[in-house]
This record gives sequence, C-alpha cells and structure tokens, in this order.
Amino acid sequence: MKQSAHSSVSMWRTALGAVTMAAASLSGTAHAADAYPSKPITLVIPFSPGGSTDILGRLLAQKLGEGMKANVIVENKPGANGTIGVDRVAKSAPDGYTVVLADVGGMAISTSLYPKLPYQPMKDLVPVSLVGRSPLVLTVGTNSPLKSLADLTATAKANPAKLNYPSSGTGGPNHMGGELYAMQANVKVTHVPYKGSAPSVVSLVSGETDFGFLTAVTINAQLKAGNLRALAVAHDSRLPAMPDVPTMDEAGLKGFTADAWFMAAVPAGTPQPIIDRLYQEIAKILPQEDVKAKLDAVGVLPAGLSPKASSEFLAKEIVKWREVVKTAKITLD
Repeated sequence: MKQSAHSSVSMWRTALGAVTMAAASLSGTAHAADAYPSKPITLVIPFSPGGSTDILGRLLAQKLGEGMKANVIVENKPGANGTIGVDRVAKSAPDGYTVVLADVGGMAISTSLYPKLPYQPMKDLVPVSLVGRSPLVLTVGTNSPLKSLADLTATAKANPAKLNYPSSGTGGPNHMGGELYAMQANVKVTHVPYKGSAPSVVSLVSGETDFGFLTAVTINAQLKAGNLRALAVAHDSRLPAMPDVPTMDEAGLKGFTADAWFMAAVPAGTPQPIIDRLYQEIAKILPQEDVKAKLDAVGVLPAGLSPKASSEFLAKEIVKWREVVKTAKITLD
C-alpha cells in the first residue's frame, strides 16, 4: 500500500519536531552548564563538625568557592551513620547546587545494614569524585602487651572472643574494619560500640579495649602524646604521616585494606557537563601543596578519581562490605 503525501509530510514534521526538541534540550543543558554556578552551592556534610569528613569538607568548600568564584556553604546534617545527610542530597534538585561529601558508611556499608534505606547510592546518586581515602590504622594502647599484628592474631586465636575492639558506633568504618580483620584472620573478637570517636580512643588509652581500627586523624593527638601505638596501616601503601608503620600486608595479613573514604556525589539526573565541571575543580584542588600538607597531617590520601572510576570503585565497595555484614551477621533494628 502506497503512503499518502499527507502522511509522509506528517511523519517528516514529527521527526523534525523531535530533533528540534532534542537540540533545544541539549542547548538548554549546555547553557545551564555554561552559567553554572550562578548561585551558592550547598555542600552537605553528613556528620557533626570536627570529624574527618567535616575537616575535609570545609577545606573542599573553601577551595571550590575560590576556584569556581562562588559561595559554597557547608551544611552539617548528621545522623544514622551519615545516611540522613546522603538522603537529603539524593532527594534534592539535580542541578549541581546540592552536593554531598559522603563516606564509606553512607555510600556503601549502609546498603547492607539498612533494609529500608530510603535511597540507593548507585541509582539515586551520581559520584563526582572519590576525593580522598583515610586508611584505618591498627592501634593499641602504649601499655598493651601487643607489639605487632602477629601478636594480636596469635593472642586472638588463643583466646577466642576475649579480645575486644572499640568503634564510634555500630555499622561505622571502625566496626567494619574490626569485622573484616576477624573474617580475614579467622579469629573471634568482641565489638564494643561507643557514642563517637573520642570515647573509643579513650578506651584504648585506658586499656578498656585491646585494639582498634581507627583513622589517623582520630588517633593523631594521642599518638603524639605517646598514649597510643600504631601497629599497621590498612592500606596498600604506607601513610606519609606514618612512614615507619607497616601496611597490614607487610605485617602479615595479605590484601587487607579498609578505608574511611570520602566521595563527592550529586543527585541522579544532574547534567553531565555540571558533573564534569565539579570534577575538574576537585581535580585541580587536590594536588595543591597547601591542600596536600593539610591532608597529610590528618592521614587522608588524596584520590581525585573521575566520575566513571568513582562509580566503579563504589560498586566494588558495596559488594565488599555486603560480604562482611553478611558474614558477621550485623543487623541494625
């Protein structure tokens, strides 16, 4: 059957209209990216002021503001292992004006811990960049008889569930680091949750707990005061701030890594040019000498992964910590 002239013209006009609309949409997106930022950007920190994420976030906000010639406002929104702040951004307008600096808890561990998590990191958010990694440090009190990772593992094997370790709360990086150690070293140890990082550090100093996996910024002051001793770093390379402390791999537990990492992310649907602009600015910031010096001082290793590489990293971390949660049978009611 032959198609009528009128039908052909109608189809041509429909196709032309679709092309025109697509071009207009692309033009609008490009224009929005060119004009970005035209108002203040909110950087959500899902934790209280003073912690690792907050310290890094405020430095990032200052430098982003300088580089983008914009006002970057820090908003602390703590609660539920960082998930409240992450959820706030996941539900924000996808326009690049609300960014979260989330950690491993809010972006990866939470997906296994919370059956009713109100967001899915891989679906509702788009990584801009893995900004930095703060490897956990195996730490004991100065008066502890444990002098090495080998001592810890031997003692734990000889005394199942007798040794204990602190955390700043159930489901956080310190807790998960301890469970990962127990899983890979094939030992049984006991978790003691505290309400925050400070009391967990005090517990190690006092000898109330036997060992811990804490971030360098958390233990820095007590290390300098001689009240704590670092046995190993849970990373694939040594920390510049602790050049004499071996990695867990060097100390005898092959392939053991556990980071309290930090990732900048935006709501899904944010235009790619805006994501790219944010990433480019972060990539410019991290190599700056004053930034590197401040990060070294608190044991944070700059990363600066691209959006694609950051997304791939996140997917692997979700799988890694899901296995730990499952093996350790960790639940949050």
